[in-house]
Formats: sequence, C-alpha cells, structure tokens
Amino acid sequence: MTMKSRSFAFNATGIVLMLLLWQFAGMRLGDALLATPLQIARTLPGLLSDAVFWKALWSTLWQMLLGYALALATGIPLGIAMGRSAAVRILVKPWASMFVVVSSAALVPLFIILMGRGLMLGVCIVFAATVWYVVLTMMEAARAVSPRLLDAARSFGASRGQCFRWVLLPALHPYVLVAARIGFTHALRAMITAQMFVGTGYGGLINDAGLDLSTAGFFGLIVMLMLVSVLATGMLRRIAHIAAPWYASKTGQS
Repeated sequence: MTMKSRSFAFNATGIVLMLLLWQFAGMRLGDALLATPLQIARTLPGLLSDAVFWKALWSTLWQMLLGYALALATGIPLGIAMGRSAAVRILVKPWASMFVVVSSAALVPLFIILMGRGLMLGVCIVFAATVWYVVLTMMEAARAVSPRLLDAARSFGASRGQCFRWVLLPALHPYVLVAARIGFTHALRAMITAQMFVGTGYGGLINDAGLDLSTAGFFGLIVMLMLVSVLATGMLRRIAHIAAPWYASKTGQS
C-alpha cells in the first residue's frame, strides 16, 4: 500500500468512526439536542430543492468573494513588502499581530454602526478578518526565500526588478496559493458570523434553523457549508498543483 492510499484509508476510517459515534450520541440525546447523521441526511434533499437555500448561499458567496479578493489584493503585496523590508515590517507587524487574534464576531457590532447592514458590512468584515492572515503568511514566506537565489541572480547582472520578477515571485508562488486557501476559510467564517448578527443570507438561515425544535435542519446547513469550504479549498489546491508543479515539495502537501 502506498503512502497516499494509506493516508486515505486512515482518513476514511476516522470519518466513519466519528459518524458512528455521532449516530450513537444522537440516538441517546434526541434530535432536539443532537440530530443523528441519518436524520441530517434525510433533510438534505429538501434543503437542496429549496430556492431560498440557493438564493441565500449565492448572496453570501458573492459578497464574501468581494471582500476576499480585496484581502488578497492588499495582503499579498503588503506581506511581501514586510518580508523583504525591515522598515515596512517594523511599521506594520504590530498591527497585524494585534488584529489577527481579534475575533470577527467582536468587530461586527462596530461595522454595523459604521457600515449599516447592507453589502458593505459583509465586504468590510470579510476583508478585516482575512487580510492579516494573508499578510503574515506572505511575510514569513518572503523572509524564507534563500538569499543565495538572489545573490546568484545579481552575480549575472540582474537588476532589482529582474530579481523580483524572475527569482522572488516564482519562489513565492506556492505560498501565494497557501495564503489564498487560508484566507478563504477565514473569509467564509467571517461572512457567516456577520450575517448571523443581522439575520440575512446564509447566516440568517443558520440562525433561524437554530431556533427549531429539531437540530437536523441546523446541522444540514452546517454540513452544506462545510462541503462548500472543502470543495473550494480542494479546488485551490488543485489549481496550485497545476500552476506550480513544485507546490507540494515547497509546502509539504500532496
């Protein structure tokens, strides 16, 4: 058995054992406290055929993607600048270290006061919750680039711009994709949190489902959200392997 197949077997075994434990606990506690996986599975066809579900999911995702794209566009160059410039790092790192530990839930009331309850709330809370993870990931990646690579390029007469274009960017390419994957999970979590506060979108559906007597619908929404996250991060990983064949060796991922 290869390492990859062995890893898959262990993962599958862990999932099956967890589902069995969940099924047993749900049968003991009742669906008012903990719906079983079988009860949740029975709710999924109705959920997937509900137009309200798809409308809420689409509204949530496109608003989240706006804030996520802004976070990547800001965080990637800022993180690289911090990694390559001590002055920029001294100025920005204290703020990044402070804000990265602040929960998005703690920021939502402030953003509601400043931005209202519309589109800007979701975009801004996603940006604020995501950008610092991207910045710190790219900063550490830029600092880890071997000086020997840059020295070799300079020895052949490469300018600073050529060193950046032909040495630094290819070296950072795998970590840009890592930052994108990390940022996506935080962006999705922040968007749902913000919507739960104001009762709109997918977060509003989760909030309403939490008030039902049965938790099957609530967990069904959570399961669908987890599937969206897994599919999105898996797609980003696949793009990384295609765009940067050296991705796995650089990041230790397969």
